Amino acid sequence: MAKPMKDAVRIPIYDLFARAKQASEVGNYAETERRCDEAWARIPEPRFGWDVTYMCLSGMVDFLRAAGRYDKVITLVEDYLSSEYCLDYEVGPYFWLGTLHYEKGDLGKAYSYLERANKMSRGRCFVEEDPKYKQFFKTYKTTGLH
Repeated sequence: MAKPMKDAVRIPIYDLFARAKQASEVGNYAETERRCDEAWARIPEPRFGWDVTYMCLSGMVDFLRAAGRYDKVITLVEDYLSSEYCLDYEVGPYFWLGTLHYEKGDLGKAYSYLERANKMSRGRCFVEEDPKYKQFFKTYKTTGLH
């Protein structure tokens, strides 16, 4: 079970992620990556064992995907999936991996992960996400487009 992180640790981490978001919004991806790396490094071990880790990982996915750092964040998500802290019903990591592989151009893997997320969530995984992922999923499913 994840432990609650003290505010004195959490707030500076969140501040770094807020700066990563700002940098990403203006296209400064080197700064985005620096801020993400700094924030992630400040999460005490075990990194996946905190109540805020899932949200931090979600931010890492968003910001590093925008920065084109797919392999880096794929490794983090895979590490989370293989950790004792990932819960069986969590759809996010599978959806994230689907989007990352899509952006990377590995469409077969992208579809596989998105299919799993779609089944687990009964389609809810696509709500409030970039519609291109749902469109890709539907097109690939019906045509097998590679």
